[in-house]
Amino acid sequence: MNENSKYWLAINNIKNLGPVTIKKMWEHFGDIKTVWEADEKQISEIEGLSRQPVKAFLENRGSIDLDGQMIKLEEAKVKALTLEDADYPSMLKNIYDPPPVLFIKGEILRSDEKALAIVGTRRASRYGLDTAKKLAAELAAMGITIISGMASGIDTAAHWGALSSKGRTIAVFGCGVDVIFPQENRGLAREIEKSGALVSEYPLGEATSKSNFPRRNRIISGLSLGVIMVEGHYDSGAMITAKQALEQGREVFAVPGNVGLDQSKGPHWLIKQGAKLVETVDDVIEELTNQIRISKPCLPAGRSETNIKSEIPIIDLSPEERRVSSVINHEPKHIDAIAVELNMPVNQLSGLLMVMEIKKAIRQLPGKMFTLY
Repeated sequence: MNENSKYWLAINNIKNLGPVTIKKMWEHFGDIKTVWEADEKQISEIEGLSRQPVKAFLENRGSIDLDGQMIKLEEAKVKALTLEDADYPSMLKNIYDPPPVLFIKGEILRSDEKALAIVGTRRASRYGLDTAKKLAAELAAMGITIISGMASGIDTAAHWGALSSKGRTIAVFGCGVDVIFPQENRGLAREIEKSGALVSEYPLGEATSKSNFPRRNRIISGLSLGVIMVEGHYDSGAMITAKQALEQGREVFAVPGNVGLDQSKGPHWLIKQGAKLVETVDDVIEELTNQIRISKPCLPAGRSETNIKSEIPIIDLSPEERRVSSVINHEPKHIDAIAVELNMPVNQLSGLLMVMEIKKAIRQLPGKMFTLY
């Protein structure tokens, strides 16, 4: 971070001052420090600014500690990239409303410009989870970075799939990068930080909010060459991401599903609108051959490509997951019985069991029965 970073951080921290307004002010003055020091008359000369954000800026800048944010970031070992930094992701910078500041835990590399997003519903079917995991593993094995939002369901499966191939993956948060949501993904967040990055436009400590997630989704698509939707409703966050991808000129892919499931309606609608139907990873690569160079996965001797792509290693379980595993053995046990033993609500247990399945710590049998893997 340079001397100008503190002005970017301060302006980014002012409520009601959106990314488009900040970018417009910066482009007008050509220097962020000059923006910070500008008076009301100078700011009023900028075309297209509404009065409310200007008022918010003028009234609140005097109360902001310019150096405080920098100190917090250093203590948290979080990097901040601004629109004027050379390392700011070039594809994201070129969208209509790029984040003025990108907070990063981990590392974003130049190679991460060769990226695809995999998104979908939190309430995924086993088919959806397996498909997202397999696609992510195969793409990551080819050197493609997998972008997603670390939500339960499809997002989580996509991140673990990329990690299973020792590939890179980036999780985009709808809160500060120091606020892990959902909490059961804390172990996943640690692994992503080692093999990619946790990314957000929100300052440290910012809590999750429903209004944050649609904004978050434009970053997922903005960092990617294309978006693959695996299960989701018409009005889901995944559908918002796919539509934003279209607006940003990105490729849109959709995985067909069971016609009897509600979560298949989103991908099927996208396919009807012209999205590329994806049955295998080859359908994705076929669309991208003119944009990127694809590497063949390097497989250890004696291992088949199918096995290496779909395999997910056992990752250290979180304390909650270890507690769940302590009451599961190799004899099938119903989810209700597990919930009673743990004195845990079934909806909370269901989320933990899903993550543990993805980690290959347990397996689900028909009838909501579970055993150790």
